[in-house]
Amino acid sequence: MATSAQRAGAIHPAWFVFWAAFLSASIYFLLDSVGDVMSPELQDGSTTWNRIVWYVGHAVIASPILLIAPLQFMPGLRQSRPEVHRWLGRVFLGGCIVAGLLGIFLGSTLYLPGSRIPLTLLASTWVFFAAIAWQAARRRDFVNHRRFAIRAFALGGAFVWVRIINKVQGDVFSWMPTEDLQETTKEWLTLFLPIFVTELWLNWGPTAKKLFARKA
Repeated sequence: MATSAQRAGAIHPAWFVFWAAFLSASIYFLLDSVGDVMSPELQDGSTTWNRIVWYVGHAVIASPILLIAPLQFMPGLRQSRPEVHRWLGRVFLGGCIVAGLLGIFLGSTLYLPGSRIPLTLLASTWVFFAAIAWQAARRRDFVNHRRFAIRAFALGGAFVWVRIINKVQGDVFSWMPTEDLQETTKEWLTLFLPIFVTELWLNWGPTAKKLFARKA
């Protein structure tokens, strides 16, 4: 029979399923987006420098974040390999901050005016969450470090969420009169949904469960 320690360190199969699906989607959409960014048809006022170089820099810095995340959130890694966890954490959070700063520029200069505010807010919030997670680790406040690292991952994963929405927006948003309105709605959902789901899991869900639980 398994000991209590072994059971505590066991990883639920759903954990592997989630990360396998997320990494597969990340690789697929990353390869798919390379062709788009290298297209000779740039938006009005764009140059190779202010779109392609900045976008490629953003993608190159952000890509390792998606690969590091499963290791950082793997149960037991921090206890068994604390040095590995700390160094990967520095790369993870540092990459979030730099990629987020590049994202602020890319979002604020996007050719679709309706998408600029949500994308700039997303990138700014991403930098904010990563900076708090970094400072919390420095202060050895590991509870808040974990929570804000999860929030930073959720917004970093917007690279995947936005492309999933993009694949279905023609059907889901078919009742909207214009494509620009669909794009704007997609960008706002890309900001809202990760934060909503993360807070529902970290705070709102557990609080509601306690408050609505039947008293003994």
